[in-house]
Amino acid sequence: MRAVPRDVNASLFKQQQSNENCRASKSLPRSTRLSDSALIRTVLAQKPKTTKHIASHIFNEYDGFALTVPKKLAKRAVDRNKIKRLMREAYRLAPSSDGMQALVLRLRKKIGEKTKNRLRESERQEIREELASLRLVK
Repeated sequence: MRAVPRDVNASLFKQQQSNENCRASKSLPRSTRLSDSALIRTVLAQKPKTTKHIASHIFNEYDGFALTVPKKLAKRAVDRNKIKRLMREAYRLAPSSDGMQALVLRLRKKIGEKTKNRLRESERQEIREELASLRLVK
């Protein structure tokens, strides 16, 4: 005799799949990603809105989103990934508009000059506030 009847779904894999379906509606869709390098160069040629750490380039003829966090400005991969996550989250939470616009967010100031090239909570909080102040519109 079986410990678990056949009709009961005891598979962890299937439970994880059902949990992913719930989470997918909150994530940023891949279709918003800009991947054409010529288009990204065109957007970066536009004059940016700047804050202490972030520059926001906007081009109104296309639709999409891209991030640049150079290795020269954030040495540690952990810090680059954290900054990218903060940028993606700010874009995801931004109100949407009817018009099309391409947006490129760029890190413009070196991170962790006083803390041995490590992103600390104070700088992380500054970046969050700057992203909120930029008023990104999708």
